[in-house]
Amino acid sequence: MNLEKPYIVSIYAVLRNEKGEFLLLRRSENSHSNPGKWDLPGGKLIRGEPLEEAVVREVWEETGISIVPGEIAGYATFELPDKKVIAIVYDGGYLIADVKLSDEHIEHAWTSLDSILELDTLPEHFKEFFKRFAAENKEPPEMPI
Repeated sequence: MNLEKPYIVSIYAVLRNEKGEFLLLRRSENSHSNPGKWDLPGGKLIRGEPLEEAVVREVWEETGISIVPGEIAGYATFELPDKKVIAIVYDGGYLIADVKLSDEHIEHAWTSLDSILELDTLPEHFKEFFKRFAAENKEPPEMPI
């Protein structure tokens, strides 16, 4: 019998507005994972699904926003009670769009990098991702016109 937890791959996107703020979504209180915590738009990769298609699908399902994913911005790893998760985070670019939340989330916020790093309601794996993001000087450049 294999007692090792299975791995799954999740896909997320870092989305920014014209001020360079990042989009965070707050999970509902009855969520099976990180209830009430802030999150990036994204979710589980479907077996056989290309990574870029998965991030486009997940962002659309959770926000009603269509994106063209850029490069991989980083990753996060974490464990849930029944599995280990490898989260791949794409650069989703800049947005000028209205967010239409799915039932998985109860609110959204555009948040500065400094504020994100101070949030105690952001899962630790995403906080570590944003710390690496900041340390690598990945401050967003000015929005292309």
